[in-house]
Amino acid sequence: MLFAGTAEASRRALEAVEQRRQLAAGDVIFRQGDPATSLILVDSGLVKVWRATEDGTPITLALLGPGEPIGTLNAAREMPQSAMVSAHIATEIIVWPLDVLRTIMAGDPALSANVSSVVARYAVRMIERLEEVSTAPVEQRIARALCRASGIAAPIEGVIDLPLSRQDVADMSATTLPTVSRIMARWRKAGLIGGHRGHIHLLDRERLRAIAAFAPDEPLAIGIGAP
Repeated sequence: MLFAGTAEASRRALEAVEQRRQLAAGDVIFRQGDPATSLILVDSGLVKVWRATEDGTPITLALLGPGEPIGTLNAAREMPQSAMVSAHIATEIIVWPLDVLRTIMAGDPALSANVSSVVARYAVRMIERLEEVSTAPVEQRIARALCRASGIAAPIEGVIDLPLSRQDVADMSATTLPTVSRIMARWRKAGLIGGHRGHIHLLDRERLRAIAAFAPDEPLAIGIGAP
């Protein structure tokens, strides 16, 4: 956890300056190129990390759920925002000013180590995804994207509802929309998935995990990284 093992004085100082924001779907948290001013923690809901191509087409890079921090790299090194981040569904975030956070980090080795650990975890996750794109068959990549995303949703009557479009899945698995549509149509017929526009229902996650060919200890995690 981001604040595990931190000093009581550090936690009190952070609580004194934290702000909570309620966001509706589509609300922008920050834009690519904006100056970095805050560390953000997703408290509930789901945020999308994305970039726009030269022609303006949005490409989903990551989806982050509760407990995921945004801005740890900026806390460790001052730099502009590397991507756009917006609420994907109704979301609540906790915001801390970076200048205050850096001051506290300077006097609290545990907090500084935790921030560095999160940055390292995201870097490893990105490397793993890059390797996956180079070596894994496309059907396996799509299954992995869905299984990882399932970590944000609690099953309701055995069904996991993911608020994802097929284009989101195509972006996160580094393939095309027609390919995702073709494979998911076959999975729908086989009873692995269902859903409606903008939502994918996982009906048989164990069979999808088998297609994904995860290692036995592979955790279900959101996205491919975060800014």
